[in-house]
Amino acid sequence: MRVDTVKNLGDDNYYKENNNWDVIEVSKVNDKIIKKLLNYLKYDISENFFISFESLLKLGNKVPEATIQNIINELDQTHNFKKDLFRFILSFVKNGTVEFHLLPQIYSPDFIVRARAIMKIKQNNDTRYLKFLLPLLDDPDDSVRWSVIKFLAKHKNNPIIFNELKNHLNKELNPIIYSNLKEIFE
Repeated sequence: MRVDTVKNLGDDNYYKENNNWDVIEVSKVNDKIIKKLLNYLKYDISENFFISFESLLKLGNKVPEATIQNIINELDQTHNFKKDLFRFILSFVKNGTVEFHLLPQIYSPDFIVRARAIMKIKQNNDTRYLKFLLPLLDDPDDSVRWSVIKFLAKHKNNPIIFNELKNHLNKELNPIIYSNLKEIFE
């Protein structure tokens, strides 16, 4: 379920078109809904992932800290990015602190917000966000993927980034992005 802190403020066509999500009041959110939102964050990058992340931040201290900590403990080393993401949520839920202030924008359900946040990171060459950007190579939106690739290309000397970009080359379906990504390695 998509959780909003306010009742319907204006046009709700987006929600009517995406009938997998319901707009509900925060006061009506229960543990079952919170667990479902947390579970979406365990999966690959998708619209459900972005909406769940935003919803959990809006819920704030309604999200049980112990549940988040259990998920962090369940994840293995291959999911370090997700561990950091859950730690970010845990820190936000516990005391409202935001170490990575662009993280909510990077994982916004709105692809334009995601792309703009990535451009800000690129402009500032803020390498603290690298671990959070790598999964966005699989973002459903071309503009976001291309923004991520342009930033990561600046750091292709890092072996992890080099390998991720090289692996993504085989998965990229957009012919223009594929061609531009291929040029990075030439």
